[in-house]
Parts: sequence; C-alpha cells; structure tokens
Amino acid sequence: MRIVKLRNEWCSVEISMDTTYSVESSDNRHYDVEWNPGNYGRNDYYKTFAIHIDLSDREMDIALVGGYYSYASDCAVLDGKVLTIMQDNMISQICIDDGLLILHKGFGCLGCTYGLYRVINGYLVYGEMEIVMLDLDFDKVWAFSGRDIFVSRTRENAFVLGEHTVKLYDWEDNYYELDFMGKLISDCPH
Repeated sequence: MRIVKLRNEWCSVEISMDTTYSVESSDNRHYDVEWNPGNYGRNDYYKTFAIHIDLSDREMDIALVGGYYSYASDCAVLDGKVLTIMQDNMISQICIDDGLLILHKGFGCLGCTYGLYRVINGYLVYGEMEIVMLDLDFDKVWAFSGRDIFVSRTRENAFVLGEHTVKLYDWEDNYYELDFMGKLISDCPH
C-alpha cells in the first residue's frame, strides 16, 4: 500500500487508502473525524483516504471520502497548518489543528488526475489528459493538452516539475515544455 508522508514544523502527516471503508457503515475503523464532502452514498464509486496527523501533543485520524479515480501518491500539499488534498477533480483543505474542513471545491480537468503541486501563485495539477494551473482559490487559470495522454511507454517520468517549467512526454513519446503561465516553450513531435 502506498503511503504519502509529509512533514513541517507543526506536524507530520501520513495519507493512505482505506480499502475497507464503507460509507454509512458502523464497521469502519475508528476515525476522529470523517468527511464526505461529495456526499457519496453506499452504492457510489468512491475511495477513502486515511489521514493520520501527528502533532507534538496529540494525534488525529481523519477519513476523507472522494472520487473513485483518486490516487494516494502526490495527492497532497502541507502548507503551514493547512493540508490540501486532491481526490480526482476535487480539492479539500483541512486544518491540521482540529481536522475541520476549511474548503471543498471542484475543478475541471479532462481525464484522471495524478498529482497536485504547489508552485508560485497557485497549484499545478498533473492530469492524464491535461495539465491544469489553479490559482490560490483553486480557480482554473489555464489548461494544456497534448497529442495523447501524459503517460509514457518509453520514459520513466512522463511529468517532471522544474523550478519554472513543466516537462512532459505523452504516450506517443512527444515532448512538451511549459512555463507556469501556460506558455508552450518547446513542442517536439516524435
């Protein structure tokens, strides 16, 4: 099972999938807080992130129910006392002090989403079919699509986040480089 580990001066956070969690069930493992901001029902397709927050004086376990196409790798950003988590095309922010849900917001993105990254002036989303820039309020600023999906058959990393650019390869081995304003710097067809 993949576990995401984040740490800063206030806490350490571990995020994993709880594959046994069932909405509205009394047989779930104990969580201090359970959030289902998308109002998923028992028969819906969803996944649940198990979030463990270790503060210096206490620990807290949170269940966060979200979209079925949620992946626990590169899904979260810990910024101060706010944990920002992406589950498919939904963003949730949780206060690490008390587990309260600060924000829950959807955004448009074609296909599945694989990673959320904090960059200057916002967040960059690595998606299957689009790279999306969100501002600090999680509103879409721009999106970029290539000739095929951003998953590579021939390269180890189809998505490489640099200091000021994003380098991408698609399924057909086409290469793209974008700046954080969404401007295409390089486009090299295979």
